[in-house]
Amino acid sequence: MKVMIPLIGEVLSEHFGRAQRFVIYEIENGVVKGKQFYDSIEHQEGAFPAWAKSQNVNLVILCGVGPRAIEFFNSYGIDVISGVAPQEHSKIIQDYLDGTLIYTNKSVCEH
Repeated sequence: MKVMIPLIGEVLSEHFGRAQRFVIYEIENGVVKGKQFYDSIEHQEGAFPAWAKSQNVNLVILCGVGPRAIEFFNSYGIDVISGVAPQEHSKIIQDYLDGTLIYTNKSVCEH
């Protein structure tokens, strides 16, 4: 399983379209087997979900995201967890693995 988190520095970006970079964690049997960082791509409608699909991502963990973006991710078979508070990515992934990640799953976007 691959989990993508958009970042500003080492912290979850409040809006994935403004991320400086992404980290993709590879998880097997509930254990992190590796992670890789990628520079952000140009923000265009549908670009991030398509790119995530090309990286074989299964799940994205986000703070703010609009309903249209969620539809794009879902159309590629990518699950979305949204409404996560900005914090360091390694804490987010550990909380996800531990089943203690706090999120709202609301679509939130300021535009």
